[in-house]
Amino acid sequence: MSGNTRNVPLGTRDVMFCEAELFRALETKLTELYKNRGYSEIITPGIEYYDVFEAGSTLRQEQMYKLTSPDGRLLVLRADNTTPIARVAATRFESGAPVKLFYHQKVYRLSEGHKGRKSEIAQSGVEILGASGIHSDLLCMITAIETLSALGGDFKLELGHVGYYNALISELSLEPEQADRLRRLVEAKDANKISGYDKIKKIPFLFGGEEVFEEAEALAGDNTEAINALTYLKKLYGALCEAGYKDKIMLDLGIVHAFDYYTGAVFKGYMANAGEPVLAGGRYDTLIARFDNSIPATGFGVNISEVADTLLRETSADTVNDKKRELVCFDAASLGEAARYVAETEGAELSALGSKKENFEYAEKSGFSKIVSFENKAKTVYMI
Repeated sequence: MSGNTRNVPLGTRDVMFCEAELFRALETKLTELYKNRGYSEIITPGIEYYDVFEAGSTLRQEQMYKLTSPDGRLLVLRADNTTPIARVAATRFESGAPVKLFYHQKVYRLSEGHKGRKSEIAQSGVEILGASGIHSDLLCMITAIETLSALGGDFKLELGHVGYYNALISELSLEPEQADRLRRLVEAKDANKISGYDKIKKIPFLFGGEEVFEEAEALAGDNTEAINALTYLKKLYGALCEAGYKDKIMLDLGIVHAFDYYTGAVFKGYMANAGEPVLAGGRYDTLIARFDNSIPATGFGVNISEVADTLLRETSADTVNDKKRELVCFDAASLGEAARYVAETEGAELSALGSKKENFEYAEKSGFSKIVSFENKAKTVYMI
Protein backbone atom coordinates (compact mmCIF):
# COMPACT_ATOMS: atom_id res chain seq x y z
CA MET A 1 0.00 0.00 0.00
CA SER A 2 1.26 3.51 -0.85
CA GLY A 3 2.81 5.55 1.96
CA ASN A 4 0.60 8.56 1.15
CA THR A 5 -2.80 7.00 1.78
CA ARG A 6 -3.00 8.49 5.29
CA ASN A 7 -1.36 11.87 4.62
CA VAL A 8 -2.25 15.15 2.90
CA PRO A 9 0.03 17.16 0.57
CA LEU A 10 2.55 19.58 2.06
CA GLY A 11 0.93 22.90 2.93
CA THR A 12 -2.63 21.52 3.23
CA ARG A 13 -4.63 20.20 6.18
CA ASP A 14 -7.98 18.82 7.19
CA VAL A 15 -10.35 21.33 8.81
CA MET A 16 -12.87 19.90 11.27
CA PHE A 17 -15.24 20.63 14.14
CA CYS A 18 -15.03 24.11 15.72
CA GLU A 19 -12.41 25.21 13.17
CA ALA A 20 -14.67 24.35 10.23
CA GLU A 21 -17.54 26.07 12.03
CA LEU A 22 -15.40 29.20 12.41
CA PHE A 23 -14.54 29.23 8.70
CA ARG A 24 -18.22 29.13 7.77
CA ALA A 25 -19.13 31.74 10.38
CA LEU A 26 -16.53 34.16 8.98
CA GLU A 27 -17.77 33.64 5.42
CA THR A 28 -21.38 34.13 6.53
CA LYS A 29 -20.55 37.34 8.38
CA LEU A 30 -18.63 38.77 5.40
CA THR A 31 -21.32 37.70 2.94
CA GLU A 32 -23.88 39.67 4.92
CA LEU A 33 -21.58 42.71 5.02
CA TYR A 34 -20.82 42.63 1.29
CA LYS A 35 -24.42 42.10 0.23
CA ASN A 36 -25.55 44.97 2.47
CA ARG A 37 -22.99 47.17 0.70
CA GLY A 38 -24.28 46.25 -2.76
CA TYR A 39 -21.75 43.59 -3.81
CA SER A 40 -22.85 40.47 -5.74
CA GLU A 41 -21.17 37.08 -5.47
CA ILE A 42 -18.99 35.55 -8.18
CA ILE A 43 -17.66 31.98 -8.36
CA THR A 44 -14.91 31.14 -10.84
CA PRO A 45 -13.67 27.64 -11.80
CA GLY A 46 -11.23 25.88 -9.52
CA ILE A 47 -9.06 25.14 -12.56
CA GLU A 48 -8.04 27.56 -15.29
CA TYR A 49 -5.92 27.46 -18.40
CA TYR A 50 -2.31 28.28 -17.57
CA ASP A 51 -2.51 31.02 -20.22
CA VAL A 52 -4.85 33.03 -17.95
CA PHE A 53 -2.22 33.33 -15.23
CA GLU A 54 0.64 33.73 -17.68
CA ALA A 55 -1.16 36.80 -19.04
CA GLY A 56 -2.46 38.25 -15.80
CA SER A 57 -0.21 37.33 -12.89
CA THR A 58 3.44 37.43 -11.89
CA LEU A 59 3.30 34.02 -10.25
CA ARG A 60 6.01 31.78 -11.66
CA GLN A 61 4.97 28.52 -13.27
CA GLU A 62 6.77 26.54 -10.56
CA GLN A 63 4.53 28.18 -7.93
CA MET A 64 1.38 26.72 -9.50
CA TYR A 65 -0.24 23.31 -9.28
CA LYS A 66 -0.39 22.10 -12.89
CA LEU A 67 -2.32 19.38 -14.70
CA THR A 68 -3.15 18.56 -18.29
CA SER A 69 -6.57 18.59 -19.97
CA PRO A 70 -7.69 15.61 -22.14
CA ASP A 71 -6.80 17.64 -25.24
CA GLY A 72 -3.28 18.25 -23.98
CA ARG A 73 -3.63 21.86 -22.77
CA LEU A 74 -1.84 23.01 -19.63
CA LEU A 75 -4.19 23.75 -16.72
CA VAL A 76 -3.54 25.09 -13.22
CA LEU A 77 -5.46 25.11 -9.97
CA ARG A 78 -6.74 28.59 -9.16
CA ALA A 79 -3.59 30.37 -7.95
CA ASP A 80 -5.09 33.84 -7.46
CA ASN A 81 -8.67 35.14 -7.32
CA THR A 82 -8.26 38.55 -8.96
CA THR A 83 -6.81 37.27 -12.26
CA PRO A 84 -9.74 34.94 -13.12
CA ILE A 85 -12.17 37.73 -12.21
CA ALA A 86 -10.27 39.99 -14.61
CA ARG A 87 -10.80 37.32 -17.28
CA VAL A 88 -14.54 37.32 -16.53
CA ALA A 89 -14.67 41.12 -16.62
CA ALA A 90 -12.94 41.23 -19.99
CA THR A 91 -15.32 38.71 -21.56
CA ARG A 92 -18.63 39.44 -19.81
CA PHE A 93 -18.70 43.12 -18.83
CA GLU A 94 -18.75 46.34 -20.80
CA SER A 95 -17.33 49.66 -19.67
CA GLY A 96 -20.02 51.83 -18.09
CA ALA A 97 -21.80 51.33 -14.79
CA PRO A 98 -19.54 49.92 -12.05
CA VAL A 99 -19.85 46.25 -11.14
CA LYS A 100 -19.25 45.32 -7.47
CA LEU A 101 -18.39 41.67 -6.79
CA PHE A 102 -17.41 39.53 -3.81
CA TYR A 103 -16.12 35.97 -3.52
CA HIS A 104 -15.28 33.18 -1.07
CA GLN A 105 -12.82 30.87 -2.84
CA LYS A 106 -9.62 28.95 -2.18
CA VAL A 107 -6.34 29.55 -3.95
CA TYR A 108 -3.58 26.98 -4.42
CA ARG A 109 0.11 27.90 -4.53
CA LEU A 110 3.17 25.76 -4.00
CA SER A 111 4.81 26.71 -0.72
CA GLU A 112 8.34 26.80 -2.20
CA GLY A 113 9.90 24.96 0.71
CA HIS A 114 8.91 27.40 3.47
CA LYS A 115 8.00 25.31 6.49
CA GLY A 116 4.53 26.09 7.78
CA ARG A 117 3.53 28.07 4.70
CA LYS A 118 0.09 27.08 3.44
CA SER A 119 -0.41 25.88 -0.12
CA GLU A 120 -4.21 25.90 0.16
CA ILE A 121 -5.57 29.27 1.31
CA ALA A 122 -9.20 30.21 1.91
CA GLN A 123 -9.83 33.77 0.72
CA SER A 124 -12.71 36.24 0.69
CA GLY A 125 -12.66 39.55 -1.09
CA VAL A 126 -14.28 42.22 -3.21
CA GLU A 127 -13.62 43.74 -6.62
CA ILE A 128 -15.00 47.03 -7.96
CA LEU A 129 -14.88 46.97 -11.76
CA GLY A 130 -15.49 49.84 -14.16
CA ALA A 131 -14.79 52.79 -11.83
CA SER A 132 -11.66 54.89 -11.52
CA GLY A 133 -10.71 57.83 -9.36
CA ILE A 134 -10.78 58.69 -5.70
CA HIS A 135 -14.43 57.77 -5.00
CA SER A 136 -13.98 54.11 -5.96
CA ASP A 137 -10.65 53.92 -4.10
CA LEU A 138 -12.29 55.32 -0.96
CA LEU A 139 -15.23 52.93 -1.31
CA CYS A 140 -12.84 50.00 -1.55
CA MET A 141 -10.82 51.16 1.45
CA ILE A 142 -13.89 51.79 3.60
CA THR A 143 -15.16 48.30 2.71
CA ALA A 144 -11.75 46.96 3.78
CA ILE A 145 -12.00 48.81 7.10
CA GLU A 146 -15.52 47.47 7.67
CA THR A 147 -14.28 43.98 6.82
CA LEU A 148 -11.43 44.17 9.35
CA SER A 149 -13.87 45.50 11.95
CA ALA A 150 -16.26 42.61 11.29
CA LEU A 151 -13.48 40.08 11.88
CA GLY A 152 -13.21 41.28 15.46
CA GLY A 153 -10.46 42.72 17.64
CA ASP A 154 -8.05 45.58 17.04
CA PHE A 155 -6.84 46.25 13.49
CA LYS A 156 -4.90 48.65 11.29
CA LEU A 157 -5.08 49.47 7.58
CA GLU A 158 -1.82 50.62 6.00
CA LEU A 159 -2.03 52.79 2.88
CA GLY A 160 0.52 53.21 0.12
CA HIS A 161 0.81 53.99 -3.58
CA VAL A 162 2.70 51.68 -5.90
CA GLY A 163 3.16 54.62 -8.30
CA TYR A 164 5.68 56.12 -5.88
CA TYR A 165 7.88 53.03 -5.98
CA ASN A 166 7.46 52.61 -9.73
CA ALA A 167 8.49 56.22 -10.32
CA LEU A 168 11.71 55.83 -8.32
CA ILE A 169 12.54 52.46 -9.85
CA SER A 170 12.11 53.97 -13.33
CA GLU A 171 15.15 56.17 -12.64
CA LEU A 172 17.26 53.01 -12.73
CA SER A 173 18.24 50.87 -15.70
CA LEU A 174 17.27 47.42 -14.50
CA GLU A 175 16.80 44.07 -16.16
CA PRO A 176 13.40 42.47 -15.46
CA GLU A 177 14.99 39.96 -13.07
CA GLN A 178 16.68 42.74 -11.11
CA ALA A 179 13.47 44.77 -10.91
CA ASP A 180 11.51 41.73 -9.73
CA ARG A 181 14.07 40.93 -7.03
CA LEU A 182 14.10 44.53 -5.79
CA ARG A 183 10.30 44.65 -5.61
CA ARG A 184 10.20 41.46 -3.57
CA LEU A 185 12.87 42.74 -1.17
CA VAL A 186 11.01 46.03 -0.68
CA GLU A 187 7.73 44.18 -0.14
CA ALA A 188 9.44 41.97 2.47
CA LYS A 189 11.10 45.06 4.05
CA ASP A 190 14.43 43.27 3.69
CA ALA A 191 16.49 46.41 3.17
CA ASN A 192 19.71 44.72 4.31
CA LYS A 193 19.78 42.73 1.07
CA ILE A 194 19.41 45.86 -1.09
CA SER A 195 22.79 47.25 -2.09
CA GLY A 196 23.76 49.89 -4.62
CA TYR A 197 20.29 51.48 -4.81
CA ASP A 198 20.29 54.07 -2.03
CA LYS A 199 16.82 55.53 -2.75
CA ILE A 200 15.15 52.16 -3.05
CA LYS A 201 16.83 50.96 0.16
CA LYS A 202 15.09 53.76 2.09
CA ILE A 203 11.56 52.96 0.84
CA PRO A 204 10.88 50.10 3.32
CA PHE A 205 11.41 52.60 6.16
CA LEU A 206 8.80 55.07 4.88
CA PHE A 207 5.98 54.03 7.20
CA GLY A 208 4.10 55.61 10.10
CA GLY A 209 1.89 58.69 10.42
CA GLU A 210 1.54 61.75 8.20
CA GLU A 211 5.19 62.67 8.83
CA VAL A 212 5.93 60.02 6.18
CA PHE A 213 4.78 62.42 3.47
CA GLU A 214 7.58 64.90 4.20
CA GLU A 215 10.21 62.14 4.25
CA ALA A 216 8.88 60.62 1.03
CA GLU A 217 8.83 63.98 -0.75
CA ALA A 218 12.45 64.60 0.22
CA LEU A 219 13.45 61.19 -1.12
CA ALA A 220 11.53 61.74 -4.38
CA GLY A 221 13.30 64.99 -5.12
CA ASP A 222 12.23 66.32 -8.53
CA ASN A 223 10.62 63.05 -9.66
CA THR A 224 7.24 64.38 -10.84
CA GLU A 225 5.50 60.98 -11.01
CA ALA A 226 6.53 60.14 -7.46
CA ILE A 227 5.27 63.51 -6.21
CA ASN A 228 1.97 63.00 -8.05
CA ALA A 229 1.53 59.63 -6.36
CA LEU A 230 2.14 61.21 -2.96
CA THR A 231 -0.32 64.02 -3.71
CA TYR A 232 -3.05 61.50 -4.52
CA LEU A 233 -2.23 59.45 -1.42
CA LYS A 234 -2.53 62.60 0.69
CA LYS A 235 -6.07 63.10 -0.62
CA LEU A 236 -7.04 59.53 0.29
CA TYR A 237 -5.45 59.77 3.72
CA GLY A 238 -7.09 63.15 4.40
CA ALA A 239 -10.54 61.92 3.37
CA LEU A 240 -10.30 58.81 5.57
CA CYS A 241 -9.07 60.87 8.54
CA GLU A 242 -11.92 63.34 8.04
CA ALA A 243 -14.36 60.41 7.99
CA GLY A 244 -13.19 59.34 11.46
CA TYR A 245 -10.76 56.53 10.62
CA LYS A 246 -7.48 58.24 11.58
CA ASP A 247 -6.81 55.91 14.50
CA LYS A 248 -7.22 52.89 12.21
CA ILE A 249 -4.96 53.89 9.31
CA MET A 250 -1.22 54.29 8.77
CA LEU A 251 1.03 55.05 5.81
CA ASP A 252 3.52 52.63 4.24
CA LEU A 253 5.26 53.51 0.97
CA GLY A 254 6.91 50.09 1.04
CA ILE A 255 3.68 48.33 0.05
CA VAL A 256 4.35 47.23 -3.54
CA HIS A 257 2.79 43.71 -3.48
CA ALA A 258 4.27 40.60 -5.05
CA PHE A 259 1.86 40.84 -7.99
CA ASP A 260 2.94 43.46 -10.52
CA TYR A 261 -0.56 44.28 -11.80
CA TYR A 262 -1.19 47.00 -9.20
CA THR A 263 -1.08 50.52 -10.62
CA GLY A 264 -2.16 53.00 -7.93
CA ALA A 265 -3.24 53.17 -4.30
CA VAL A 266 -2.51 49.94 -2.41
CA PHE A 267 -3.15 48.81 1.15
CA LYS A 268 -2.70 46.03 3.68
CA GLY A 269 -4.78 45.10 6.72
CA TYR A 270 -3.50 43.75 10.01
CA MET A 271 -5.34 42.32 13.00
CA ALA A 272 -3.99 41.89 16.52
CA ASN A 273 -1.90 38.74 17.07
CA ALA A 274 -1.90 37.68 13.40
CA GLY A 275 1.47 36.51 12.13
CA GLU A 276 1.08 38.21 8.74
CA PRO A 277 -1.22 40.67 6.95
CA VAL A 278 -4.77 39.31 6.75
CA LEU A 279 -5.94 41.66 3.98
CA ALA A 280 -4.27 43.12 0.89
CA GLY A 281 -5.41 44.96 -2.20
CA GLY A 282 -5.37 48.08 -4.30
CA ARG A 283 -5.97 49.51 -7.75
CA TYR A 284 -5.14 47.46 -10.85
CA ASP A 285 -6.27 49.50 -13.87
CA THR A 286 -4.19 47.63 -16.48
CA LEU A 287 -4.84 44.01 -15.51
CA ILE A 288 -8.11 43.56 -17.41
CA ALA A 289 -6.50 45.16 -20.47
CA ARG A 290 -4.19 42.11 -20.61
CA PHE A 291 -7.36 40.22 -21.61
CA ASP A 292 -8.11 42.74 -24.40
CA ASN A 293 -10.71 44.88 -22.61
CA SER A 294 -9.62 48.05 -20.83
CA ILE A 295 -11.65 48.35 -17.60
CA PRO A 296 -10.37 50.11 -14.45
CA ALA A 297 -10.63 48.13 -11.22
CA THR A 298 -9.76 48.01 -7.55
CA GLY A 299 -10.30 45.41 -4.85
CA PHE A 300 -8.85 43.38 -1.99
CA GLY A 301 -8.61 39.86 -0.67
CA VAL A 302 -8.83 38.54 2.91
CA ASN A 303 -6.79 35.56 4.05
CA ILE A 304 -9.54 33.69 5.89
CA SER A 305 -7.14 30.88 6.78
CA GLU A 306 -4.89 33.29 8.68
CA VAL A 307 -7.87 35.02 10.32
CA ALA A 308 -9.26 31.67 11.52
CA ASP A 309 -5.87 30.56 12.85
CA THR A 310 -5.51 33.84 14.75
CA LEU A 311 -8.98 33.65 16.29
CA LEU A 312 -8.49 30.01 17.29
CA ARG A 313 -5.22 30.87 19.02
CA GLU A 314 -7.10 33.44 21.08
CA THR A 315 -10.17 31.32 21.76
CA SER A 316 -10.14 27.82 23.21
CA ALA A 317 -12.30 25.12 21.71
CA ASP A 318 -14.34 25.12 24.91
CA THR A 319 -15.15 28.80 24.42
CA VAL A 320 -16.04 28.28 20.76
CA ASN A 321 -18.46 25.57 21.82
CA ASP A 322 -19.66 27.44 24.91
CA LYS A 323 -23.39 27.05 24.37
CA LYS A 324 -26.11 24.93 25.91
CA ARG A 325 -26.09 21.68 23.95
CA GLU A 326 -28.48 18.82 24.51
CA LEU A 327 -27.91 15.24 23.40
CA VAL A 328 -31.25 13.64 22.56
CA CYS A 329 -31.44 9.84 22.94
CA PHE A 330 -34.39 7.72 21.88
CA ASP A 331 -35.68 4.22 21.32
CA ALA A 332 -37.28 3.19 18.04
CA ALA A 333 -40.80 3.77 19.34
CA SER A 334 -39.95 7.35 20.40
CA LEU A 335 -38.21 8.59 17.25
CA GLY A 336 -41.08 10.92 16.35
CA GLU A 337 -41.13 12.60 19.76
CA ALA A 338 -37.34 12.94 19.79
CA ALA A 339 -37.22 14.41 16.29
CA ARG A 340 -39.94 16.95 17.10
CA TYR A 341 -38.10 17.98 20.27
CA VAL A 342 -34.87 18.56 18.33
CA ALA A 343 -36.70 20.59 15.67
CA GLU A 344 -38.15 22.88 18.35
CA THR A 345 -35.10 23.18 20.65
CA GLU A 346 -32.03 25.25 19.84
CA GLY A 347 -28.79 23.38 20.55
CA ALA A 348 -30.43 19.95 20.66
CA GLU A 349 -29.21 17.11 18.45
CA LEU A 350 -30.13 13.48 17.98
CA SER A 351 -27.68 10.89 19.25
CA ALA A 352 -26.11 8.30 16.96
CA LEU A 353 -25.57 5.91 19.89
CA GLY A 354 -27.92 3.36 21.39
CA SER A 355 -26.99 2.44 24.96
CA LYS A 356 -27.35 4.79 27.91
CA LYS A 357 -23.73 4.17 28.96
CA GLU A 358 -22.39 5.11 25.52
CA ASN A 359 -24.51 8.27 25.46
CA PHE A 360 -23.35 9.44 28.89
CA GLU A 361 -19.68 8.85 28.03
CA TYR A 362 -20.05 10.68 24.71
CA ALA A 363 -21.98 13.60 26.27
CA GLU A 364 -19.32 14.16 28.94
CA LYS A 365 -16.47 13.93 26.44
CA SER A 366 -18.12 16.25 23.91
CA GLY A 367 -19.27 19.01 26.25
CA PHE A 368 -23.05 18.54 26.27
CA SER A 369 -24.88 20.21 29.15
CA LYS A 370 -27.64 17.61 29.40
CA ILE A 371 -29.06 14.39 27.99
CA VAL A 372 -32.72 14.28 27.03
CA SER A 373 -33.88 10.69 26.77
CA PHE A 374 -37.09 9.48 25.08
CA GLU A 375 -38.03 5.90 26.01
CA ASN A 376 -41.47 4.44 25.41
CA LYS A 377 -42.46 8.01 24.37
CA ALA A 378 -41.63 9.32 27.87
CA LYS A 379 -39.06 12.11 28.28
CA THR A 380 -36.35 12.08 30.98
CA VAL A 381 -33.70 14.81 31.44
CA TYR A 382 -30.22 14.12 32.87
CA MET A 383 -27.88 17.02 33.66
CA ILE A 384 -24.21 16.42 32.82
